[in-house]
Amino acid sequence: MSSEDQVRPYHAKDAGHGQEAADAVAAVLKHAAERKKAAELRPRPKRQPKWMLPVGINLAVLAVYLLIAPPRWVTVNPIEPPDLASQETSLKVAMYFQAQRIESYRMKNGVAPVNLSDAGSAVPEIDYIRRGDNEYQLVATVGDSAVVYDSTEPDASFAEAAATRLSGG
Repeated sequence: MSSEDQVRPYHAKDAGHGQEAADAVAAVLKHAAERKKAAELRPRPKRQPKWMLPVGINLAVLAVYLLIAPPRWVTVNPIEPPDLASQETSLKVAMYFQAQRIESYRMKNGVAPVNLSDAGSAVPEIDYIRRGDNEYQLVATVGDSAVVYDSTEPDASFAEAAATRLSGG
């Protein structure tokens, strides 16, 4: 290789006159101008309205007040447990009327019915237990206690509950 044949990259051109550098600078400046123009055309983010700060502060104060000293309208009333005494009275009335239907059936047919539906409409909460031809029990539960009507020893409280209910008491 001679000294004239210097090794150059294959894409290198012969010695330039500075025009290439000027073209590159002009392209960069043109691109920068286009970016600036596009940035000016882009919509700017909206400013937060002036009323937002006072409303936010008032809501925060209200929330703190409701946490520290809640008024009566904020507190929830607890659920009261059911009145078992009134449920027991209602059940005794239903059992008394069911017993009257069974007695009516027994007088017509001579024996107690096989199931409650034979004696008339049955109350789903009342269980019927037939013992022999003329003896039966009606059993129901209220809470944890059982209410039992026995045909061999009818309790007067069942009739009293029915009379009280029918009289409007």
